Amino acid sequence: MKVIRDTIHGDISLDGFTLRLVDTPEFQRLRRITQLGPAFLAYPSARHTRFEHSLGTFYLAKRIAEHNPEIEEGAVYAALLHDLGHYPFSHTLEALYPRHEENTKWFIRHGEIGDVIGERYSVGEFLKLLKHPLVSGDIDADRMDYLVRDAYYTGVAYGLVDLDRLVRNLLWRDGMLVVGEKGVMAAQNLLLARSMMYPTVYQHHVSKIASAMLVTAVELEGIPSDEIRTMDEVDLIARLRASERAEVRELVRAVDDRRLYKRVLYSASDPGVDSVAELRRELEAEFGHLAIVDYPPKPKFEEKNAFVETERGLKRLSEVSPLVRSLVELKDTHWRWGVYARADVRERVERFLETFFD
Repeated sequence: MKVIRDTIHGDISLDGFTLRLVDTPEFQRLRRITQLGPAFLAYPSARHTRFEHSLGTFYLAKRIAEHNPEIEEGAVYAALLHDLGHYPFSHTLEALYPRHEENTKWFIRHGEIGDVIGERYSVGEFLKLLKHPLVSGDIDADRMDYLVRDAYYTGVAYGLVDLDRLVRNLLWRDGMLVVGEKGVMAAQNLLLARSMMYPTVYQHHVSKIASAMLVTAVELEGIPSDEIRTMDEVDLIARLRASERAEVRELVRAVDDRRLYKRVLYSASDPGVDSVAELRRELEAEFGHLAIVDYPPKPKFEEKNAFVETERGLKRLSEVSPLVRSLVELKDTHWRWGVYARADVRERVERFLETFFD
C-alpha cells in the first residue's frame, strides 16, 4: 500500500496492483502532459498534468464503487488509465491525429502496462471497461475530477461542486449510473460549473491561439502518428525547436516567448464547414503559416442526459432541473471560431477577410 497526497482529494491510497500500473513508463509519461495544454499562458498556475488527474479520477471511481458494490473492480482500474493515450498538450493535437482514446488502446496492447493488466484481465476485457459508465458516462469520475481540479489550478471560482454529496448519490441501476434525488442539486452544479468553465478556461482565446499555432507547427513538421503517440511535451518542443523548417522554429519560438498571433476575426456566427474549409485554403495560399483558421467543435454538455431516480421512475436531468434546461439552451452562446494572424500581417489579413465575406 502506498499513499499519495493530492491537492484536491487529500490522501489517495494505491494497492499493489494499482502501484504497478502507476509505475509503468506509459503512466509516468503523463507527468509530462499538461492537463489544459497551453492554458498556462493565460493562467500561469495551470501546470497540472494528466498524471494527477488520472489519480483523482481513480480515487473518485473507487469511492463511487464503494457505495455501489455491484460495480466491477476492473472499472476502477480503467478509470485510472482512461487518459493514458493523451498526446502532448492533451486535446490540442487531436485536430491532426486520432482521438486519444484510440492511443490509449494502443498503449494497452503494446506497452509494458499491458503486461501488468494481463495479471488480472485479458486485453479485450479491459478495453471494454474503458467504456464503463463509471469512466465514460454522462456523469462520471473523469469529469467530476477535472472540473474541480481545473478550477483550482486556474484560480477561477466556478468549479464549486459538492463531490461528497454527488458521490453518495450516484446509484448503479441496470448497468447505468443514475443520480439519486438527493443528488440533483450537486449534479446540477456540476453542469453549471462546466458551463462557466467553458468560456472562462476551456475556450480562453489565449489558449486557443497558442493551440492553433502549435497545431500548425506540428502539421508543418509532419510528425507521423506512430511517433507522436509516444512523445511527451519535452520531446515535442525539443523536436519543433530543432526543426529544419524555419517556419516551424518561428511558430514554436513565438509560443515559447508568448508572442502570440492576434485575433483578426472572432465570431459566434457559424459560416458552415464548407465555407471555413474554403477560407482555410485561400488563407494558406496567400499567407502560409502567418494566418490560421480555428474552427472548434461545439460543446455537448452530456451531463444533461444523466438519469435521475425519482418516485415516478427514471427521468433525464434536463427534465428534472429547469436550470439544466436553460444551460443546455445557452450552450452554444459562448462558442467562437476565429482567424488569427501574426501582428505584422494582421491588417492585410483583415482586408482579405472583408473581400472573402463580401
